[in-house]
Amino acid sequence: MNRNRLMMVVLTGLLAFGLNAQVVTEAQKLDPQSSAELQKFKAKVQAANPGMDVVSVEADVVKRAVLAPRPQPHNPKIAIFVKNQTRTPGMDDQVDGVRDRISAELAGAGLIVLDKAEIADGFNRFKVTTAEERAGLVEGIFTGGSTVRVAQMLGCDYIMLVSIIGASHTSRTAGDKQVTIFTLRMTTKVNEAAQGSSVYGSNWTNKLPVPGQYTAGADELNYYNDLIDQWSAATGQEIASKVQTWRRAEPADTALVEFSVSTTVDELVQGLESGVRAPNELLDEMRRLIGGVTVEIDGATVGSSPGTFKASPGLHQMRVTRQWMQPWQQTVNIQPGATFRVALELSDAGLRRYQSLEGFRAAVAIGYAEAAMRKGVKINFDTAAWRDVGNRGSEINLQQNTIR
Repeated sequence: MNRNRLMMVVLTGLLAFGLNAQVVTEAQKLDPQSSAELQKFKAKVQAANPGMDVVSVEADVVKRAVLAPRPQPHNPKIAIFVKNQTRTPGMDDQVDGVRDRISAELAGAGLIVLDKAEIADGFNRFKVTTAEERAGLVEGIFTGGSTVRVAQMLGCDYIMLVSIIGASHTSRTAGDKQVTIFTLRMTTKVNEAAQGSSVYGSNWTNKLPVPGQYTAGADELNYYNDLIDQWSAATGQEIASKVQTWRRAEPADTALVEFSVSTTVDELVQGLESGVRAPNELLDEMRRLIGGVTVEIDGATVGSSPGTFKASPGLHQMRVTRQWMQPWQQTVNIQPGATFRVALELSDAGLRRYQSLEGFRAAVAIGYAEAAMRKGVKINFDTAAWRDVGNRGSEINLQQNTIR
């Protein structure tokens, strides 16, 4: 039985799994003697045409398969922090070396290790704001409670905490020879970023016996470094065998959440509204026009205060600015319904222009009154908020009855 087969590979512009797909087709000619489908077709045609003979039947069947390269797995990011808890002279200087060695091992395990510059940039973008954090944010990682926050700041999937908890040496006599035994104790812990739970932990202890004649006058850190090399190799191999089983919990809520921002300037403007009769929509417009306060999240302007905005939950850099006021910038934790009240103060240029907050308050009132007049809004000046707006000599004196 002879079969003619035609193989054709067509590269298409379709995207399969995010990659260019390959379509493979095969045209196969059916044998009328062995194909039950063709025999059935021949009998059907013969029955329908009793006065004629079916001389031959034939058919081609085309099969198609779509192929696409397998998607490459996501290589998770990990940030490594190392802490020396020993009092061994010179061990503090070995911290960077410990980090570099375990980084090299983890890179071979398919993990993307954040370098020191990336970590420093993350901390610089999210300034330390509380007294407790100023005392040592990295210390907070080791003592618990800060893993999720730091992971958000750095944009990583895992946080590795390495502690050098013991480095000691003792001298013993073996037969008639003196031997110095160096002992190094290390702990390693890896937490996933979404919830801060532990995915890996180990306690590592190893000893290195060295003949006494080699330790006399030698730098003991050389031997501790040999033990650190052993730790990094052993830990890297163990992590490489287990990293695929590490869970990576998704954040509980990745949807945008609402939060609100108001400032002391907005409160000043709202205080003037007690004598204003206008629709709420117009009052909102006046607040933003006269307040002039801009709100930025992570470097992007999201609107003017007072207002309600949306952002992903978690840590963000918020910046609030207004002309003649000192910019306000903090790391904030945005959660559903969060409310931020920002106290703005006059900048040096603002103090030179208005002399005091009272002078600034008076200028805001003047600006509000002028804007209200242009929009045809009636203002009563009989209230304390308008009567006591301030006085700078003869320049400001708002003790009138009405303005249209």
